[in-house]
Amino acid sequence: MSGGLCDEREDVQRKTFTKWINAQFAKFGKHPVEDLFSELQDGRRLLDLLEGLTGQKLVKEKGSTRVHALNNVNKALQVLQKNKVDLVNIGSADIVDGNHKLTLGLIWSIILHWQVKDVMKGIMADLQQTNTEKILLSWVRQSTRNYPQVNVINFTSSWSDGLAFNALIHSHRPDLFEWNNVLSQQSAVHRLDHAFNTAQQHLGIANLLDPDDIATAHPDKKSILMYVTSLFQVLPQKVSIESLRELDTLPRQIIHPEEQFRHFDQRHFSQQVWKVFLVFITGITYSKKMLVA
Repeated sequence: MSGGLCDEREDVQRKTFTKWINAQFAKFGKHPVEDLFSELQDGRRLLDLLEGLTGQKLVKEKGSTRVHALNNVNKALQVLQKNKVDLVNIGSADIVDGNHKLTLGLIWSIILHWQVKDVMKGIMADLQQTNTEKILLSWVRQSTRNYPQVNVINFTSSWSDGLAFNALIHSHRPDLFEWNNVLSQQSAVHRLDHAFNTAQQHLGIANLLDPDDIATAHPDKKSILMYVTSLFQVLPQKVSIESLRELDTLPRQIIHPEEQFRHFDQRHFSQQVWKVFLVFITGITYSKKMLVA
């Protein structure tokens, strides 16, 4: 993935994850965060978030030194470990130092545990299926199967045009809007805006996504997973075994354009190296013949 695309993905996650945290803080009566990376560095806002999610009172160190910050973040990481939240290669110093990638990784682990797995644990047990992404995709496909304009096969490009979000809502709540009105909208941004506003006004789902961030060739998967799980939480959650089995017939892997370019570059590079090698060997062979002669 190119540096520019990585930066863009990071910026989308920063916005989306900040909105998710603030939606939780609104429930807990806490003031919102504005700068995700800097405000989590001393560990106190992180403990505020976990306090609300776990329902436990967590004592914070109020000093402003690095040691106080490390102690607060260490306490947060211990709370996460006790709640069996998966943490991979994330240490307290990473958060205190404001490491963007690992801070986003930490917040995603929290979202995955409390927003995704916690919401879906009932249906996971019923279906004896531990793959939350597979269950969610089955639910989406089952819900939207009567919409010929919609074919969701992933949590990225399948959502770019806004139709899938609207179809998912309309399939369970057809009283909220006319489907033909959605089809008549020319712009993906307008369709996305319609879905997000409908979900906010009628389903109580915080407006976590920006239409401009989704109406791209390859929107951020984590952000879409988080939002679709919010819809799953408030809409009927029926998933059949048949719809799960149907996923096995879908394409195993869809290579994004940037991956195709990367593979092309690798092949092109290999071909160039091979040509140079052949020229080099040919030159050596020619030189030896000249010496023998």
